[in-house]
Amino acid sequence: MQVSALLAAARRVRLTGFSPARDALAGGYRSAYRGYGLEYEESREYAPGDDAAALDWKVTARLSRPFVKRFREERARTVMLAVDVSASMAAGTGPGDTAFAAALAAVILARSAAASRDRVGLVLFSDRVEAFVPPGKGPGQERGVAAVLAGAAPRGRGTDPRPALALVAAALAHRSPVFLVSDFAGADFAAALGSLAARHDVTAVVVGGAGQEFSPPRGILTVADVETGRRLTIDCAGQAARAKLAAVRREARQATLVALRRAGAGVVEIDPAAHPGPALAAHFRRRARPAGYASPDRRSTPHG
Repeated sequence: MQVSALLAAARRVRLTGFSPARDALAGGYRSAYRGYGLEYEESREYAPGDDAAALDWKVTARLSRPFVKRFREERARTVMLAVDVSASMAAGTGPGDTAFAAALAAVILARSAAASRDRVGLVLFSDRVEAFVPPGKGPGQERGVAAVLAGAAPRGRGTDPRPALALVAAALAHRSPVFLVSDFAGADFAAALGSLAARHDVTAVVVGGAGQEFSPPRGILTVADVETGRRLTIDCAGQAARAKLAAVRREARQATLVALRRAGAGVVEIDPAAHPGPALAAHFRRRARPAGYASPDRRSTPHG
């Protein structure tokens, strides 16, 4: 995997019409994670010349003398990317390259955050923290993120997100967007995500989800877990056995998605065979919709 290939793929993708995806995706990102512009800092006693619109009526009523609210400009957000580089990611799950799709999704997110002038940090993990890029901003940060992703040489083979998520939590002082990019295999991600999602805006980017149908071949199969080396022989000679194996895999996948959502994470599925830009943009559009909004094809129609 080369830095130039990652950056080129991130820049080439287009969404609808003829506008570059990076522009549309950055706009969607800003809409999905828009701030209030000002953050409340404190209330202090009213002084002549203060704006009456800033009166803090609750404190004024409680203390029987006028107080005003003071605000400060909202800080730029810090966006953290945690990317799984365990052995299952390198193995691939279909016609696309899982590791490249995960890295590309992370670079696109870094570009979108940079376009909004946010700080971006990166953690690579397997069953340990493999690399860490401290949050930063500026023209070199996007390339730095891409370089670390392209040069990943993990020492661990297994999957344990807990050390990486603990590092993410330590790097963030305020509520921030966190994107966890993985195939979500080989570990209980939902349990590790719970405490992080309680404090931050967590999105699970599931690589190998949408469009990844599993069709086991006919015959006696011996399969090995790429992370643990455990081997298993499966009889797939009959159609019923193959259908059952495919159903078990689908049910396990669905259970993972449900568990992630229950843990408080948003979920977006990425097909390794397709560019991740449109899936990410669709996720941001959904997030940016006002509460109670229904898309035209899902609005109820009158009966009768």
